[in-house]
Amino acid sequence: MQKLLMILILSIFALGNEFVIKPHHIEVKLKCTDCHKEANEKDYKALDSNSCLSCHGSKEKLAKRLDFLKGKNPHNSIHDNANLNCYTCHNEHKPSFNMCNTCHNTKTWMREIK
Repeated sequence: MQKLLMILILSIFALGNEFVIKPHHIEVKLKCTDCHKEANEKDYKALDSNSCLSCHGSKEKLAKRLDFLKGKNPHNSIHDNANLNCYTCHNEHKPSFNMCNTCHNTKTWMREIK
């Protein structure tokens, strides 16, 4: 209950911020400076996949976690293997985008992308 309350409070606080942090990152108490290394907030730059992988592990590790999806593994697809940029689908400060849905109906085998 306390954890849920903390997430709710931080989410409400974040509503006034242009760069809202996703709830799952709030839950692990991620701060802006955990990803952005610039000294001044005004100098923050867009991140690349390497920034994501510094916490989430290698692309191969992420692909292995979804091996149970077999030929439908979005982190190791028949189209791109494990070569996609994280930001093709996942976004931290705006809604994520399920690129697979542009051609496939993924509702039966894929949950919402965070």
